[in-house]
Order: sequence, then structure tokens, then C-alpha cells
Amino acid sequence: MIHTTGYPSQSPLRLFLMRATFALLTGTLASAQTFLHFEARHVHPIALTPDGSRLLAVNSTDARLSVFDVSAPGNPAPVLIAEIPVGTEPVTVRARTDDEIWVVNEVSDSISIISLAAGVVIETLRTPDEPADLLFAGGKAFVTCARSNLIRVLDAATRAELAAIPLQGLYPRALAVSPNGSRIYAAFMHSGNRTTVLTAEQAPPQPAPTNPNLPAAPDTALIVASNDPRIPYTVLDHDLVEINAASHSVVRYFTGVGTNLFDIAVHPSSGDLWVPNTEARNLVRFEPALRGHAVDNRLSRIVTSTMAVQTFDLNAGVNYSLLPNPTAQAIALAQPMGAVFSPGGSHLWVAAFGSDRIAKLDGTGAILARVDVRTPPGGGGENSSRRMRGPRNMVFNAAGSRLYVMNKLSNSISVVDPVAHAVLAEVPAGSYDPMPAMAKEGRGFLFDARLSGNGTLSCASCHIDADLDGIAWDLGDPGGEMMMVMGSNAAVHDPTPRPRTIHPMKGPLATQTLRGMQAGAPFHWRGDRPTLQSFNSTFDKLMGGSEIPGPDMDALVTYLLTLKHHPNPNRNLNNTLPSTFAGGNPSIGRTIFNDHIKSHCVTCHTGAAGSNNNLDDKRLTDSRDEVKTPPMRTVYQRIFLNRTSGAQSLSGYGLNRDGAMPANFLPTVHFYDLDMLEGSDFVNVSAFVLCFETGTAQSAAFSRTVTAANSTASAVIADIATLEGQANVFQNDLVVQGRIGGVMRSFFFERATLRYRSDKAGEPVLTRNQVLALLGGGDAITFSGTIPGQGARRGGDRNLDGVLDRDESHPWIELSQPLAPLVRVRWPEHPGGWALERALAPQGPWSTVLQPRSLGGGGFLLDHDPQGATAGFFRLRRTW
Repeated sequence: MIHTTGYPSQSPLRLFLMRATFALLTGTLASAQTFLHFEARHVHPIALTPDGSRLLAVNSTDARLSVFDVSAPGNPAPVLIAEIPVGTEPVTVRARTDDEIWVVNEVSDSISIISLAAGVVIETLRTPDEPADLLFAGGKAFVTCARSNLIRVLDAATRAELAAIPLQGLYPRALAVSPNGSRIYAAFMHSGNRTTVLTAEQAPPQPAPTNPNLPAAPDTALIVASNDPRIPYTVLDHDLVEINAASHSVVRYFTGVGTNLFDIAVHPSSGDLWVPNTEARNLVRFEPALRGHAVDNRLSRIVTSTMAVQTFDLNAGVNYSLLPNPTAQAIALAQPMGAVFSPGGSHLWVAAFGSDRIAKLDGTGAILARVDVRTPPGGGGENSSRRMRGPRNMVFNAAGSRLYVMNKLSNSISVVDPVAHAVLAEVPAGSYDPMPAMAKEGRGFLFDARLSGNGTLSCASCHIDADLDGIAWDLGDPGGEMMMVMGSNAAVHDPTPRPRTIHPMKGPLATQTLRGMQAGAPFHWRGDRPTLQSFNSTFDKLMGGSEIPGPDMDALVTYLLTLKHHPNPNRNLNNTLPSTFAGGNPSIGRTIFNDHIKSHCVTCHTGAAGSNNNLDDKRLTDSRDEVKTPPMRTVYQRIFLNRTSGAQSLSGYGLNRDGAMPANFLPTVHFYDLDMLEGSDFVNVSAFVLCFETGTAQSAAFSRTVTAANSTASAVIADIATLEGQANVFQNDLVVQGRIGGVMRSFFFERATLRYRSDKAGEPVLTRNQVLALLGGGDAITFSGTIPGQGARRGGDRNLDGVLDRDESHPWIELSQPLAPLVRVRWPEHPGGWALERALAPQGPWSTVLQPRSLGGGGFLLDHDPQGATAGFFRLRRTW
């Protein structure tokens, strides 16, 4: 659309394009309305290009990288100019050059390499499981692969792998580099806090209940310090690792930093490391004693020359015995997730994810200012958890005059003046967020620490990113009440429901993930929560706040039921079992597992999740207390406890409800008729359990980028064929996104026709070979598997409105001159995803209009000065 600016004053012109429509084939989008995701664990989700002109931000729920123009000093609000499809759940973005951008995709196990000039992914690099962060140093790219506990090193230019560095630590995520580039640092998010458990057989009896009506408490395990003389093994407390950037060797590990570590900021002069973290207080026993104070929110400074660790409490002075404590609530800093130094290093800024605040600190760790990004902090419902922002990390411009804050939960970017300590602007991180409104608003109730009695604690303080913290807690209540839960004696094939009497002094329970809870009722280790709404009491009993209203709890549950497990990395891309794993044969193990006569495993561990959700008689499962049959989907994640005398264990916690069982006990973490098996059977069943399906196939997040140069390569064709085959059996949807003939296009693989439907109605469906034949020089497309039901929006109908993307009507532009010589430009706020451009001639060149704009009159308003020109032209260009 082109409009001249020379129209008479007060004579607006509108140009409307007719909306194209089409009839959807029956069933094409049948499951598209169900939104599911993985709750991406952002690490460094925002960055600037080296020249400072482009701001880069991940739009995780939409699987895109958003590009903003921030080159106009007079406009604090970033102007969206491009949205580029990447892999599933992007969590980190880094710029290698002003044009080449690398994006880490946590669930796709990949890195998307983007050319900004072309506006497309030009290559997808495979990584080991759950990549989290990357940085460039000495011509190399260093990538943390969290679930694989290693750092992968690539040649940044050729992208060839140079090394894979195994680490003695759990879940390495955030990376940093020393000022001279010679050292790489990585923080372990599940580093632990030097605690572990005595088994129920080793532990002394529990203390007497304070409620006189309670019977004696059952024998349970006991959480103890790892240096307890009754512990025969060593629990490694590796919090950070230092890597020699040249030799790729481990130099040393740092200890005593914190339980869960989220980021690393390196002082630009001293090279000291500043690490935002939380410290779990799980040595404190019982829920009433932990009420309102389960974790400490901290910043730890490591002096690299001496390895000395100095810890700063971000909520020093809080009276934790006072609940509610509105004074603390007003200033608390909970769950510090990101940290960045101002240019020159005079100040450190910390993003308190759970508090919706960022804080400015000096070199002594003193807090100088707090900025509330949940603006305005007053009325209008903006202070509700439904409007939570969730600041995750930040980046400074070179001059230090702007601090750009990535808000994960609201999927927005706040621009902060670091001197005035004020939010100057807030813009969406992309033009579209597919998360439904109810789920998006419910999300805040999980993460909002302002709901606790003193503002320091949220549900996510332990269920980090709706997952877990890697430890166990004793949240029993000596003053509580007995409960009754029904269960059958499934272990002996008796379906008769029987009452199970459950004591409130439950002993240590390992933190469970909040992912994959669909069809999981009753919930919790002991099945004592019949619905997810039953957890509302936690806001009072543990967090020290008040139970939230029913509609808010329902919104939280709506959000929780959108969460999926990650794929099990031990399975093949086509979701089959490997031929061998951990010294066994998983296929043989599956046969034994499913044999009702030989092993009986499947008697209770039944169904897709590996659980019948039943509370069996504790005498039949050799338990000291009632326990629900646990699902099997995440066993592979809890295998790092080694209780062997003299061993060095990566974790203090392993399998079973109390985390007391090491992986070498598989599959006998509880007694049953497995003594009927032979030795090799144990190995094979263990191998199968470690490869158990999570409910998400690897193909549901796998990506492969194709160009004219590699479109006939056998490996490429094999991967695409696998994705197509898995789509046919509903393990994934399959989409194609990228540049064809210089134009951004997308396609959706139709199971019914085995063809690819384009993003424009009326075009013929294409075979795979026909799609590949469209590639020319400079073109690149990426074939991506998605969760079944999610492919339609990524493969042609982004907003699921029934109109394919290239048939969406173009928005109007209205021009007027209410005050000459200024030209007022107005265009609709919705639909978003259009960049305003101006040119002196209809044929261009076109440049993005960067002046500040406002909202009014049903759309965006911008008063533009044509600088004396008698004519000019405006258009809206789609950003995606």
C-alpha cells in the first residue's frame, strides 16, 4: 500500500484491501486449538548486535526470533522489524556479527543460525540434549548442553565440532567469559547444597507429633548434611566450572555458591564472578518451620584469584517471623535469574524474576535502587498476578543509557533508564503469542512471589520453570491431621478400593515436576491431592500468604495442563528404542517389563505414563508409608546419586519418593517379585526404564535446514522421511518455514494427502520433491516437527483464525494533517506484525519509521515531519 503525504489538511485517505478467505478442508486443523508447550528455561533471551542498532529477543512460545530497530535515540521503544522462525523453545540468542545470529533451541536440541540480511535460518546445528546457553570466544562457540552435562565447542566460522567437554556437575546452563577471553565459566543449575538423605532404615524415628490426636509418625528417610558421619559417600558441590578456552580442559570447580544457580556476570575489570542464586533451606524440617522462608535469594561473588565466595542476601533484614509482612512484600527480590554489569562495571543489575523487579547494586553488594516492571504498580488490575511480567535477563546498550529487560511471562520487553530508575517503554516481544489468555494469566500464579507473606517465595522457587530443583524437602506437619485416600491392592490383582490412612508427617519427598500432569490425578507422591486445585492451600501453609480465589486457581490449573515433558534423549528419532543402552537391551527389557508373570512391573506401572495412579498396600511395595505408583517418564533425569562407600556422587538425591535410591538399584527401587528375574533381565529392564517414553517424541521438536546445496543429501532426505513417517502415526506435526524465491513461505504436511499445503489458498499441494525443487540460490527452508496439533499455526495459519497467512488482509493506513507541516499517520494496533516504512519515491528505497508512536483513535498514531518534502510515501511491511 502506498500513500502520498500531499493530501489537503483534514482529508484522510484509507485504502482497504479485500480480505481473502478460503474453506478449510475437514479435519485439517481439527486439533489445532489445543495449546501445549514446554515452559522454555530462558538463559540469555535478549541481545544486541555488535553495532548496537538491532535488539534481538526470543519469542519462545511462537518459536521465533524477534528483531527490533533501536537506532533512534529519541525513541525509547524498540521498533519491531522482523520475526524469524527458529526451533522449538528458543532460550538464548547471541550475535556473532551484525548479520549472523545464533539462537539456542532448548527442546529442539539445536542451534538456529540466522542471516539478518536474508531474514531466515541458514543452518541448523544439532546439539546434545537440552542446550541452554552459548557464547563466542577466540573464534569458537561454547555451548552448554544441560541434560548431557557437557560443553560443546565449535569453530564459529566453519561450525565444525572441536571438542565435547564432560563436566562433573548437574545441569550446566549459564555461560560467561573472562575479560581477556582465556577462561569460560559455566554455572550448574542443579548444583545442590551439600545435603542428601539417610534411608528409612538408617534414619532415627521421627519426633513425636505435636497434635495429641495423631498416632506415632511412620519411619521415613531423613535429610542431612552430606558430611554427616553416617553418609559413606561424598556429594560433590560443584557450582561453577572454569574451562581453558584454548585447550578445552577443566581448570577447576568452584563450591559453596548456592543451590540453584541461574546466571554469571563477570566484572569487566577485576574478572570476579557475580552469580544470582537461591539457597534451599531443606535441612529445616517440617512445613510450619519453613512457612514463608523456604529459600534465600542471593547474589554470590567469587574472587577468581583466591576462589573466595562472598554471599549477599538480596532480602537482608526481612523479619521472616512476621507474616504477613507488607513492608517486605513491597521491596523483596525473589528468584534472581539474570545479572549484567553496566558498561565499565560501576553497577550490577539483577533481574528478580519472581518479584517483577530489577535491582541496581554497587560493588559492595548494596542495593541502590529497585525498578518495578509490573507497571503501573497501582490499581487497574495491573498489580495482579495475571499481569506478571517475569523479568528474566537484561542487556545494556553501549552507552549505558538504556537497559533492555526481557520479560518471560508477559512476553514483552521493558526499556529502563538506569539513571532515573524508570521504565520508559514496554513493547511485546513479538506480534503474536499463541498462549491462550487464560493460560497466560494463570501462569503468573505459579511464579509470583508477591503472593507469599513477605514477597520472597513462590511455588516456582522449588518448581523452577514449572519443573524441579533437584533436591528433596520434608514438608510434614507434626500438628496436622490424618488423611484418607482410596486405593486398591493392584500388586495382587485385587481391584477392590480400600482406604489408605495417611499421616501428615510424611518425611522427605523429592521435588516433582509440574510437567505432564494431564490424566495424573490424584496428585503428589502420596496421592493426597485429588485435584490440582487442592494445592491452593500451599499459598498459605508454605508461602505464608493467603489462598487465592477459585477463578485464579482455575486459571493456574489451565496453565499447568498446557505443560509437556521434553523428549527422552535416549530414544531414536523415530521413537523406537535403541538396540543397546547402559549395557542392556531395552527391547528385551520392555518385554520383561510387560510380562505379568515374570516381572509384574506393568501391573502397576501401566499406561503411557507408567503409572496406574493407585496407592497400593504399602506392605506389597515394601514401603514404610503410603505412596502412589510413580510415573516412569523422567527416571532418566534422576540417575546421579551414587551411595557406594567412598564414591563421589554428583547429586545427593536419586530415585524413589525420598530420593534415596541410586540408579544402580534399577529396576529394584522397591521390593516386589523381581527376584524371579535373572541378572541379565535386571540390566535389560533397567535399560528400558531409562528409555521410557515421556509422551513427547524426539521428532516433535526436531529441525533440519535445507538449501539447494544439500537438498539431495541422503542424510537430509532420511531425516525428512522420518519426520513424515512420524507425522503419519501422529507422533508429530510437520511444517516447513523459510525463504523460497526471496519470499518467506510456510507449508504444512497433510497426513491425508502426504503432501505439503502452502500458506496461500488455491495453490496446489506439493510433494516433498516439489518443495525441494523450489529452492534456488540464497534460499533456505527448515523442516520442523512440532507437538501434534501445533503444526497448523507454524505451518501457514499463525493466528489460527482460519485465514492462511498469505491471504490475511493488509491493514489500512490513514493520513491526515491536523497541524501542518506534520503528517499524522494512523494504522491499526491489531493485527500486529507490520512495520511502518517511508520512502521519497514509490519504488523506494524504503526505511523503517522510528519516531515515537502512541495509541489513540483505535490504532497507532505517529506525527511525522516530512522535513520540508512536498511528497512522500508510506507503507506497512509485514515483519514475518
